[in-house]
Amino acid sequence: MQGSNKVHEAPEYPVSGSEFGNTRISILDLVLILLDRKWFLLGGMFLISAAAVATVLFLDSHYKAVGIVLPSKQKMGSPLGSLMGDVPLGGLLKSFDFLGQGDNNQFLTILDSRRLADIVVDRFDLKHHYGFHKKRKFYYEDLLRAYHREVEVEEDNMENIRISVTDTNAQFAADMANFIIDQLDSISYQISQQSARGSLAFFEKRLNLIKKTLDSTHHAFADFQIEHNFIDMETQVKASVETLAGIEAEAMAADIQGEILSNTFGNNERMNEMKRKKGVLDRRVKDYMQKGGGSLVLPLTKTPELAIQYAYLYRDVKVNETLYSFILQMYEQAKFREANNSPVVTVLERAKPAEKRSSPKRLVVCLLAFFSGFAVLSSWVLIQHWYLGQKTARTDSYHKLRRLSAHFRPVR
Repeated sequence: MQGSNKVHEAPEYPVSGSEFGNTRISILDLVLILLDRKWFLLGGMFLISAAAVATVLFLDSHYKAVGIVLPSKQKMGSPLGSLMGDVPLGGLLKSFDFLGQGDNNQFLTILDSRRLADIVVDRFDLKHHYGFHKKRKFYYEDLLRAYHREVEVEEDNMENIRISVTDTNAQFAADMANFIIDQLDSISYQISQQSARGSLAFFEKRLNLIKKTLDSTHHAFADFQIEHNFIDMETQVKASVETLAGIEAEAMAADIQGEILSNTFGNNERMNEMKRKKGVLDRRVKDYMQKGGGSLVLPLTKTPELAIQYAYLYRDVKVNETLYSFILQMYEQAKFREANNSPVVTVLERAKPAEKRSSPKRLVVCLLAFFSGFAVLSSWVLIQHWYLGQKTARTDSYHKLRRLSAHFRPVR
């Protein structure tokens, strides 16, 4: 009792250093205060440590099973995708992912979806496994939160997807992780098939429509060529110019010969023949300029206007041919994807039962409990010592604490 009374006396330590209540004491003084209560501290630390060890030993061990899936873009593409780079708009399609060149976003979305979670919850009866059946009332969303708490999905710096499942049963965790991977492949395949069927119907409809337009433009272009004898415009214009240049050269030669004969012999039959020949050549040049001739010579006076019509029709034909070729190849791509039965997900590593537990970290828990207990008990000793000092000195702080405690006393 004498030792106990000594402990509760007001502090007799030197005044210096940090402020502690209304008295200034040093760190050494704090150490001395704690040493005076060392048996209380040691006993409390022993009890706290023993309780922490006992608690940790009774905690369930958790095991983590990990499965690894390769990036989706290594599998989602098709052999036809590599061929599309050589066709018009093929590079653009590949850049916009119209050829099924997916990335990991689709896989990550599926793994985080309610659709997959519902399948896993039903398959492994997680309602009973997680103990929700023992509750009188619970919400399904609570069960889903428990599911997502134990299932971790992450993408590493190599874009591989790691699917981790934590559970108290190592085999159960591995089975659940592998089932999630299998369902990821199944759901991805179903989505791919739905997308392929939708694309197939769309491209088939567009293909028929563009084919009709292409046939119409082909007929219009052919009718224009037949009507105006446009077979090869560039070659024909060149041939027409050369032909008319030759006729004009003959007309000029006949005119020169007629003038020579007129100056030499006067008006005679030979000169009249030259005049008639020149007249025929002049009329021929005029006719060729206005109407053309044969199957290749074009009417050069109308050629600029006809060339514009020719260019428009030729452009329509080429545009529709390009579109038809593009849609046709996309249609074949969709048919290939619909008929493709190969797995969508490439599994690098399937989950295996873990031999070493992932939690709890028993040493960490014990050390944390030890230092937390020491901090709490030390704080209690120092606060108690300060309070007794205030009580002995009857300070204002002590009276204020008395008044404050009075507000919490039960009314009698």
